[in-house]
Amino acid sequence: MALLKDQPISCLAEWMAYDSKLSILSEQESTSIEAKSRLAQNEIETQVTSFLLRHSGLSENAARQSLDKVVVTEALSRWHSMLTLSLFYIDLASLQNSTLHRDQSQCFDLKAKAAMDQLFETGLGIVNLPIPKAPIPFIVSNPGTGEPRILRGRIRFQDVDGALGAPSSEFVLDMSSGESMELSVENLPSRVAGWLLYLGESSEPLYKSVPTPISAGLPFLVTAGLPPVNAEEITKPSQLPDRFVRYSTELWR
Repeated sequence: MALLKDQPISCLAEWMAYDSKLSILSEQESTSIEAKSRLAQNEIETQVTSFLLRHSGLSENAARQSLDKVVVTEALSRWHSMLTLSLFYIDLASLQNSTLHRDQSQCFDLKAKAAMDQLFETGLGIVNLPIPKAPIPFIVSNPGTGEPRILRGRIRFQDVDGALGAPSSEFVLDMSSGESMELSVENLPSRVAGWLLYLGESSEPLYKSVPTPISAGLPFLVTAGLPPVNAEEITKPSQLPDRFVRYSTELWR
């Protein structure tokens, strides 16, 4: 599971699962669904901080710091999706003076509130030692005479206990003219042992392409034999919550 602070909580594919016409509307109208997603994220972070202040016994400063430890569970992702869609349609309703879009906004707003209640009733997931989402690595392309290839990749952090963070955004390694590619990450977060690389000919699936985590500052050369045959897919989950904070109580795993 990703962390709340990894951003974004949910994405277009999830929003379209609830409203298939969304991509067409977003392209046709001046309002941006991505902008509404960011607004929804900010509102959720504020609500989560308030919830932690009221139900976890933490000080204000500690509650704000705990945002870095909140895990994106299914209920949290659904809350963000519903709130994003509600904000998107209320903006459309204002622009077009549309009763239909206003009704749609109200419908998604009710679903957002239901998802929020479900989240706080079942529990807000907290991880004790958070591993942030990895960035896209620094990529250096050098002329070469290798096999022409175009690969897609992601990296993810692994901590000293072997726990994994959320994968980075996807990047493309264009070696169509035989170039060689060197990847590196200069700085690693606290407790992170290194980063793992996953590669593939297409976005899915991607395969683990290094046997052990790569340390900070060390360049990794992408060779023709990657990804290895029968390598592990990137499906292994990120961190799971160590505990859950819910209305007036705390549940431990």
